[in-house]
Amino acid sequence: MIWQNYIDQSLQTIEISDSISDVKAAFKASKFNHLPVFKNGNFKGSIHLDDILELNSEKKLTEYKYLLEVFYVEIHKTNLDLIHEFANHQTNMLPILDEHKNFVGVMNLEHVLDLFGETPFVANEGEVMILKKERTKFSFSEVAQLIETLNARVSGMYVNDLSQETVEVTVKVERQGLNEILQTFRRYDYQIVSEHPDDLFAEDLKEHSNYLNKYLDI
Repeated sequence: MIWQNYIDQSLQTIEISDSISDVKAAFKASKFNHLPVFKNGNFKGSIHLDDILELNSEKKLTEYKYLLEVFYVEIHKTNLDLIHEFANHQTNMLPILDEHKNFVGVMNLEHVLDLFGETPFVANEGEVMILKKERTKFSFSEVAQLIETLNARVSGMYVNDLSQETVEVTVKVERQGLNEILQTFRRYDYQIVSEHPDDLFAEDLKEHSNYLNKYLDI
């Protein structure tokens, strides 16, 4: 799905010359924690709801222009760029600008999450596992190859943790039952971070641990 098709162009705009009372009213009519601010139709930045709550309602927003935060996403960017900016600015609204820095509309965080939920990585059936390995020894191609040699297919992968020493990735596999795949990754020095009901290795460890505990209690 193309995120650009979901740009909202109906949002009530705020002018820098508006009163704080008008800005508060605009927030009340909105579901966003930021709203874009304009000067003579030109985008100047966004104001956060928390920053205007205690302001004098009689004054003009122009007296508080230092509160404006300038962030946006250009219309040619990707879904990942959107998610990065939403997270980076702790917002549920992103201004969208064209290649000439003209305001196009806004993106709603809910719509972006809905779009992400429709991607094959999330929507398709499959099993999910989290793998961890030394960074210098990690290879995406090796992960895919090990899975495909067991007659399974990779639906998607993403890095959810990266340090100087290790890489942690989430992998979705088109196959029911992961035990054989998990054992293969262990043989290649991958740590299985996620837990799986059909992981026989983990079950063996649990049984040995229970046996040892009983022995020590004697």
